[in-house]
Amino acid sequence: MNEIAVVTEQDIPDILRMIHEIYSELPNKEWFSLDSDEEVTSYMMTGGFGLKAMCDGRLAGVFIARAKNLGDENLGYDLKFDEEQRKQSAHMEIAMVRKEYRGQGLQRKMMEESEQILKEQGYHYLLGTAHPDNVASVNTFLKLQYEQVMTKEKYGGMKRSIFCKAI
Repeated sequence: MNEIAVVTEQDIPDILRMIHEIYSELPNKEWFSLDSDEEVTSYMMTGGFGLKAMCDGRLAGVFIARAKNLGDENLGYDLKFDEEQRKQSAHMEIAMVRKEYRGQGLQRKMMEESEQILKEQGYHYLLGTAHPDNVASVNTFLKLQYEQVMTKEKYGGMKRSIFCKAI
């Protein structure tokens, strides 16, 4: 039984542990820009929200959307958005799924649910990044009809493709 639910404050320690566990297993650390636990917590509790995927009662994955307090990190600057467009932009910030649950479409399902929430909150532009060699994430963006707008260095010199979807 798979379930997607909103992350609560009580979930945060388990979410953070899972993020570190998955990060430690990544074959290429360039694929993921690891933010501090405080930043990730802030993204979920004050800057946006998190969704968790539960499979048979176990935390299988997390997706974090960041909509407020983007500041200079707003990908709209890279896309030459004007101020109003940047205010209407949200980031598809973090997607992680435990290896034993990959291939089941959990990232896509969590992103689709996040898109619906962000649309209801009045956002018009969904922006995200993925390392060009991270085929699973790139394909998820493309399957969900995001446009791959450009590739450039972000996050202190990491190569990233920037994706955008107007909703």
